[in-house]
Amino acid sequence: MKYAEDNQASRIVSIYLQVGELRDFEEEWMQRYFDYLSRGTIAEGGKIVLKKIPASVRCMQCAHTFNTDIRQENVHCPGCGCSKIELVAGNEFLLESIEVM
Repeated sequence: MKYAEDNQASRIVSIYLQVGELRDFEEEWMQRYFDYLSRGTIAEGGKIVLKKIPASVRCMQCAHTFNTDIRQENVHCPGCGCSKIELVAGNEFLLESIEVM
């Protein structure tokens, strides 16, 4: 809100967030909390818009990157079959943009 106020915005219309699927956030609940916290501010009535980012991993053997359900016990690279992987996306919580008036 400080950024919006510093730029003479009279109202925050929407807040766009990129949220990794591993964060396990629900848009409905985030909106409810935001509605409660924004009462009496320029953000009151604003909407939270989530863009879910799928979990993506990179094989540490062949460097193949692929989306997967990382909650599975055994994740294997579809390219080489290796099970040594590293997370490259899916844990984000980023502010993408704010729509103001």
